[in-house]
Amino acid sequence: MSLDPIERWAERRSVRMPRSPGPLAPWIWNPRWIPGFVLAQVAILLVFAEKSPGTFEGVPGGFGALLSVAAAIVCGPIAGALVSLVGCLVFVPLVTDFERGSQFSVFLWLIASVGSGVIAGRLRRANADRTSAIARERLAGNRLHRLQAVTEVLARATNPEDVATATVTAAIEALGADVGGLTMRAADDPGVLRVLVGSALDEPADTGWRQHATDRPAPGPEIVRTGRPIFIETRDELLARFPIVRKVERGPARFGGFAGVPVALGTEVLGALSLGFHRDHMVPPEERGLLLSIAHQAAIALDRIRSTDDERRARATAEHAEDRLRKLQAVSDAANAASGLDELVDRVLPVVRDAVLADGTSFLLVSDDGRDLRLKGRVGLAEAESEVVAIPLGAGASGRIAATGRPLVIGEMTPEDVISPALRERRSYVGVPVRVGGRVVGVLHASSRTPDAFHDEDADFLQSIADSLAATIDRTRLFDQRDRMATALERALLPMSLPHVPGFEIATMYRPSRFGDEVGGDFYDVFGDGKVWYLAIGDVCGKGPEAAAIMGMTRIALRSLAREDDTRPLPEVLELLNGFLLESELMGDRFCTVCVVRLTFSDEGTAVNACLGGHPPPLVIRADGSLDVVGKPGSLLGLFEDISLYEAHAELGRGDAIALFTDGLTELSVEHPDEGEAMLRSALVAAAGEEAAGIIKTVERTLLDPRGELRDDAALVVAKRL
Repeated sequence: MSLDPIERWAERRSVRMPRSPGPLAPWIWNPRWIPGFVLAQVAILLVFAEKSPGTFEGVPGGFGALLSVAAAIVCGPIAGALVSLVGCLVFVPLVTDFERGSQFSVFLWLIASVGSGVIAGRLRRANADRTSAIARERLAGNRLHRLQAVTEVLARATNPEDVATATVTAAIEALGADVGGLTMRAADDPGVLRVLVGSALDEPADTGWRQHATDRPAPGPEIVRTGRPIFIETRDELLARFPIVRKVERGPARFGGFAGVPVALGTEVLGALSLGFHRDHMVPPEERGLLLSIAHQAAIALDRIRSTDDERRARATAEHAEDRLRKLQAVSDAANAASGLDELVDRVLPVVRDAVLADGTSFLLVSDDGRDLRLKGRVGLAEAESEVVAIPLGAGASGRIAATGRPLVIGEMTPEDVISPALRERRSYVGVPVRVGGRVVGVLHASSRTPDAFHDEDADFLQSIADSLAATIDRTRLFDQRDRMATALERALLPMSLPHVPGFEIATMYRPSRFGDEVGGDFYDVFGDGKVWYLAIGDVCGKGPEAAAIMGMTRIALRSLAREDDTRPLPEVLELLNGFLLESELMGDRFCTVCVVRLTFSDEGTAVNACLGGHPPPLVIRADGSLDVVGKPGSLLGLFEDISLYEAHAELGRGDAIALFTDGLTELSVEHPDEGEAMLRSALVAAAGEEAAGIIKTVERTLLDPRGELRDDAALVVAKRL
């Protein structure tokens, strides 16, 4: 931009003034007053010529001393001494004749010669100090006034260009520079400097300098890189340090002195303020400080504008996000109020149309065979006579979305984009896939009669709505699956038959509780192959269809997790089962106890590894009639993410057996919970020599038959090594 008034003012300031006298002139010579003091001295002495010196003694000398001191004050100390010396030379031969009494007058002249210089020196020094203090005060006041003026102008600036103009103008006026400029780091690329104001640049010749890199070998970029000011006095020094300056010079004007300071806020360098002189010029220290102050004020103003812009953008973004969130919440409320998919579509589509400011919206579902899209619902689109029943995947805009799984924004629709006749009158389109479990199950799209009505952010927002609907659709699907699963699990609560485990006898017992008609949650399982087999038993809290469904689900999940990797530690198996239960919507506030035992066959014997998830530990019945407990108590499953589980080890020899049971078998009474376990131990020891089925019968006769109706379901699994 042009700064013609500033440049004209700088040219007037650059006119050379007459040379001022040297600093010693006031101390040596004042041609206007010295002759007068000399003549006055001589006139006074002539009055006393041919008089008796004894009569007047030191009077002439006293007058001479006064005149000498006056000359020293007015004309300077050396001039005062000169007047006193002239008087002495005249007085001694003219008045004293070297008679008695003349010594006193001569002494006074000597004192006057010395004293006049000392007094005048003191007075001149005090006057010089006072003048210097006044000059400094005026300079400080002038600087303060300039800074206040700059601050007021910068406070009214609303953009970086206004700040740069005010800053460069003030700097040129303050330092009498010929040209000036302010560069600033680009907001999108800190490695690029953008010239906000440059009075030496002339478009279009200097287009390459309007924006340049910080690594360019020029004064401004170096100031920004280093954060240090640069002051150069002569042209030779400037060109030696920055030869590239020649490319900026235009016309006859040539740069001499240079002054540049960083525009910084703390340690952050925002840019550089540069001044150039068309003459050799060294900026004095006080003006350097003023330039730094102006640059600092500019940095504060630029930061204020930057903060204001950031705040304005942040506020606009927040308001936009709040509006979108409010609309998304309206969609979610409409979806949650729906009891089925058809009602969901009818409730949601009008809200979606208003949310994206569209003329119409549609929702299409992928067919069961996955080959095409079927219209599920629409709003704002008239039904055409030749309505398309199915849209093949990959055909038209919606078909491409279903095939690729990516959103699509069309500013001007073409015949290739339109399959449904209802969209023929529409100009613009936005559509997104609806995914359930990572699979595209449908397409949600909006259309408008106006071209370029939608943008990428509309696609993002519509995708958020689609994701929300997908969660609702998935939840409905999971509910249906859960009902079907519960029905299936009710039919398969327990194994229909037991597998043959090589080298073992397996026997089981299950007694349901007779309190109420609801199905319980106890389960057991035996599975495996080869040399690795599993025994499992568990108990789900509560009764009813939910408990039964959870029981069946837990049994199946445990079997799957255990057989997935026979080398996986049993605590890890139950941790995975716990995670599965936590994710299940069936659990609610229920929990589950599980005991799992892995039997590993080898030539040396059978290794037993057991892990307890809140379940009673299994009991090992030795062939000699002794009894061992296998396992360390662990956490309940289905309540907490962080659980503690442990794995115990034992060996089964020939004739040894292991028994897994639920607490319904041992809970004889609430008041005496330990009695049932003691009775179970006694029954197992008593049946140590029997087969697995015999052990089961002994336990039934001892614990179950006398009790009649059980308080809870009871299950028992016995595996005996042959």
